Amino acid sequence: MVILGGLLALVAGVGYNSSAAVQKREAVAVDSSVTVPRLLPALIRRKMWIAASFLDLLAWLAQVVALALAPIALVIPVMGLGAALLVVLGMRWLGERFRREEVWGIALVAVGATAAAVAAGSSSVARAPLPFGDQIAIGGGAIAVAVVLARSRTGIAYGTAAGALYAATAIYTKEVGDRFAVNGTGAIPRLLASPTPWLLAVMALIALALVQAGFQRANAASVVAAMTAVDTVGPILAGFFLYHENFPSGAAGPVLAVGIAAAVFGATLLAGRMERLPGQPSSTERGRA
Repeated sequence: MVILGGLLALVAGVGYNSSAAVQKREAVAVDSSVTVPRLLPALIRRKMWIAASFLDLLAWLAQVVALALAPIALVIPVMGLGAALLVVLGMRWLGERFRREEVWGIALVAVGATAAAVAAGSSSVARAPLPFGDQIAIGGGAIAVAVVLARSRTGIAYGTAAGALYAATAIYTKEVGDRFAVNGTGAIPRLLASPTPWLLAVMALIALALVQAGFQRANAASVVAAMTAVDTVGPILAGFFLYHENFPSGAAGPVLAVGIAAAVFGATLLAGRMERLPGQPSSTERGRA
């Protein structure tokens, strides 16, 4: 079951990043002067963006099942492997270019995610529901962090802010998967009576708008990598401290820690460069103006 969860995590990662490539293409076609609250209504009118959002939904369903079958420490790093696909699509389809350190970043994400997956493969899955207060606190904290991060209004800032929100939605997604794994269809009334689906929906929409704003200002892989650098750490820590998933013993423990660190550092390297949009002056050109 854990192996199946890992495979579904990979499917989710590929789905999310394929969708991001299409959403990036559509987002840059919208006037960059459109404010973040008005960006989603503008994008909803674009058929390709809607299709990409449907792919997002399918990827999320794969993530739900993955988190119900495998520990968070395995699922989240494996999902990060999809970033390599986004870089390829960015170069070949979106005309984006990447420097040497970004290629190193891709390699670190891939190697780190693989190491984390192997190390966490034998860990058990915890399915105890989080208390009402904990869920509210997680959501409130994520929103506060996102507000602070988004204040600079750069592509990377928007991606990082979205990552804070997606870290919370990953926890809510685990709650959804766990409830169905334990209660079957009886999970529906339990979930509707909890804050889980409502917080998940609201925060996912806000994060989606932030990501689209980020796509308008930076290349897709950098925005997603900045987002991943944040939403990788949060859920993994939640797995150990909130859900009390067992940290691997023996040599697997250090391998897991190093793998997670490599994946996060690789994502940070990818986030280190913002792609200049066509028609926008470079920093040197602005300095000469």
